[in-house]
Amino acid sequence: MTMLIRDLFSDAPLSAEDRASLDIQRLLREPINIQQDWQRAESLLKSAIRKLPQRLEIKIALYKMYAYANRFDASRQLIYQVLEQAAEQAGFDPDWRQLTSATIDWRSPQGAVRLYLYSLKALGFVSLRAGNLHLAHEVLTTLLALDPADEVGGSVVYDMAQSLVEEA
Repeated sequence: MTMLIRDLFSDAPLSAEDRASLDIQRLLREPINIQQDWQRAESLLKSAIRKLPQRLEIKIALYKMYAYANRFDASRQLIYQVLEQAAEQAGFDPDWRQLTSATIDWRSPQGAVRLYLYSLKALGFVSLRAGNLHLAHEVLTTLLALDPADEVGGSVVYDMAQSLVEEA
């Protein structure tokens, strides 16, 4: 499936400041196709991260790409970057082990809070795929406590982890 880099921002459009330079405008119009041209897609996403480091959606796209390619270390590294940046933007501790349902209002998460929760789910998924059942279970248990309404769909990954923990 071919998409443009700017399509990554459909839920949260770029500000005029983010679109300011011609270089960024050209980059945003670049088509990417992960299935047909993985290396080019990776290169374009890395370039977009360098030019728009505050836009977490680009890092999310790249960490998802890495996860599905079984490049778990690269994926995990980007997930931790997103967790840190999202927490900083939302104003809470990035260490998910320190968070509780009282840290902030987690209901109906939007913006950086939603990206944080989504990235916790990704950390659980990547940990599960990499064979670290303990970490996956711990992360996903925390996610369910922070997101009891399951806004980011963590329960699906939690159920997978729980099944594997019970088998082990």
